[in-house]
Amino acid sequence: MNKILENNLNLEYKKNLLKNHINFLSKHRGIKECLEYGEFIHSDNPDFNIFFPFLNDSTEKVNKDYTIYLPQWILINEQMKLKYKKVGSLTYMVLADKKARWEINKKIMIKRANSLSDIEDFSVAQAWGFCETEEIFNQAYSWMRQKNIENLDDNTQNFYVAYDNEKPVGVTLCIYYKNIAGIYAVATLPEYRKKGVSTTLVQRAVDDAINSNISVVTLQTYTESYAHSFYKKLGFEDVFECGILKLIN
Repeated sequence: MNKILENNLNLEYKKNLLKNHINFLSKHRGIKECLEYGEFIHSDNPDFNIFFPFLNDSTEKVNKDYTIYLPQWILINEQMKLKYKKVGSLTYMVLADKKARWEINKKIMIKRANSLSDIEDFSVAQAWGFCETEEIFNQAYSWMRQKNIENLDDNTQNFYVAYDNEKPVGVTLCIYYKNIAGIYAVATLPEYRKKGVSTTLVQRAVDDAINSNISVVTLQTYTESYAHSFYKKLGFEDVFECGILKLIN
């Protein structure tokens, strides 16, 4: 294959992984605005006001209220480097050969949510899985729940709830974009962690994607985090990084 063509195909592949993520953000975190120089996620939660640049140096068009997610193929000039600081990065990963390489907890039952009652279970487990205190839970739960309800009937999304007996103990969400399945919102109640809940959830999402003839399973995680190491052990491989930048005050 021509080297230029191969590079272009690789870049298009990476861009589609990124678009899956943007698709998730536009459905569950805010409203997407597409412009010729990039895409914005406008959210009523300031933590999720995000800009994804398409062009080099288009970050100059962003105000201080937005976090920039900078894919590795987008460049910023020296002047922009003085205005922004890197506060972290996301690594975009794919499951090698679509083969699950982990053990599951056979005592955990996984259900695909398809009713308001199921979404209620999903939202409670999601909020407690991500929130460390009752105060944070109270701030996040209703917001997450409303987003989940709005997306329940979207046939490009699968909501999964893990149950120990009848208690919801973990969740994950799978979003389909083109021929890519993106895994999001992997969360487990604190007292059920390291018991195979997350791996059992991810296994179900992967199995359903493969059975639907999806060619790529992807996710994102903070670079060099515990989760990054965890997903590597499961057989996910790094594809590219996306720097997280904020305007220097």
